[in-house]
Amino acid sequence: MKSTSRIALHAALLLSTFTVALAGCGATGRLPVARETMRGFSAVTFSSSTEGREAILFYKDRDRLTKLASAGVDIWSVDIAQRRAKVKLNESQAKLAEQLGMEVEWPIRQTVLRADKGYRDYDQIVSRMKELQAKHPEFVQMVDIGDSWEKTQGIAEREIWALHLNTGGGEKPNVTIAGCHHAREIVTPEITLKMAEDLIDSYGQDAEVTGLVDTRDLWIIPLVNPDAHIHAVKGVDRRKNANNLTGGKRRIGVDLNRNYDIAWGTVGDSGNPEADTFRGAKPFSEPETQAIRDQLLRHKPVVYLTFHSYANSVMWPWDHQSAPPPDPRLAQLGSQLGALSGYKAYQGAKMYLNSGDDVDWAFAKLGSLAYTVEIGGWNDGFMPPSSRLPKFWNENRPMMLHAMKVADNPGQTFGPPVQLQGQRGAITMTAAPDVRRAEAFLGRPGRPGSGKAVTLKAGQARLEMASESRQPLWVHAQGRNGIWGPWQITWSR
Repeated sequence: MKSTSRIALHAALLLSTFTVALAGCGATGRLPVARETMRGFSAVTFSSSTEGREAILFYKDRDRLTKLASAGVDIWSVDIAQRRAKVKLNESQAKLAEQLGMEVEWPIRQTVLRADKGYRDYDQIVSRMKELQAKHPEFVQMVDIGDSWEKTQGIAEREIWALHLNTGGGEKPNVTIAGCHHAREIVTPEITLKMAEDLIDSYGQDAEVTGLVDTRDLWIIPLVNPDAHIHAVKGVDRRKNANNLTGGKRRIGVDLNRNYDIAWGTVGDSGNPEADTFRGAKPFSEPETQAIRDQLLRHKPVVYLTFHSYANSVMWPWDHQSAPPPDPRLAQLGSQLGALSGYKAYQGAKMYLNSGDDVDWAFAKLGSLAYTVEIGGWNDGFMPPSSRLPKFWNENRPMMLHAMKVADNPGQTFGPPVQLQGQRGAITMTAAPDVRRAEAFLGRPGRPGSGKAVTLKAGQARLEMASESRQPLWVHAQGRNGIWGPWQITWSR
């Protein structure tokens, strides 16, 4: 079909402007229509059957969005509160959305992906990881956990690298953090690598960081999809990996986050190699997902955080079915992670159903408390200005540290929190009124109930624990339900 005529486009613009005025007066129950958009499926035509156009869809229920995902629609972001989704539609997908009773707005100015110089490419990220290892080789190890698709084909020399932080001292609870399953989500390797930088640079300076690095087995994998990432940081719209043999030729690759062996190929993905949600030829067909699978099997995480963009959300299994997961700790910890970041927290199936992703697999196969974290809001897009990175970091740092703190016993998320104020030698603890008792440990936490008792008066206590050297001081409280709550950590002196 031919592209929209100038007359039709002018008419659509007038209609759009008129609709903006109505929406601003509260004529609809939705947000006001964005300026410079056209409304209605007939407002645009497509120059070819393969042309994709950016659109905003308003949907009545999640199942209709799931049907679009199963048809291979590239879903960029979902606002579950407003029941709207940013997507890219081709002609047949637009017809399906119309048949499903959705409403549509077409931005006249299509989004142009650009990555500014504040984002690092593969070589820069690997170089930075080597620097971090060299800074503290006594507890930082750079580990090759697998090959990219292009390396398996002899095209390029790209490995999937992890930073392993462990100071030794026996078995410790594992927390694993991964970024960039989807190449164009270039915020995610920056935030995950920033977590490694913070842990390494702050070790010995920050009490909380020092205590966690000493007592946890930490793995950080910034780039799960290194081949396609090198194109994404140049502003190329790449979601999938680089597999152009069994993956698409025009829309290259396999969607790595539909390639895991959990309900594979059942819902919310596509068997069409040209679809952005193409699931691959079989489960774990891709070397990148094989690498993550083998890594998690070798080093089973208590908590697994995988970062995506963009929806300002924390989501937990199940993604492939509406039934709630059998472990209540998932929702409890997920809600706390959401509260700490300011993101919405909910079971992933509430957004739309999809199968074959890493969080469902990690929970089903390993029992890991697994979470998808979507960084960035509705207007951030896949490649926001790098000046936004400090904001994203401030949102996500407390959440990641909390996940590490509760990894020794995630059930503590059902216990009461405590707060610590002050500096060395003048530390005050504040607890909720329903706290039964509190205790402290010097250096490393011990078995709950075996620490030094902290006497509370009106919910407050002065912490005094003698130590010849400065050490992390671990404090927590027990509620009337008998459950000890999450740790807080400060310096002893």
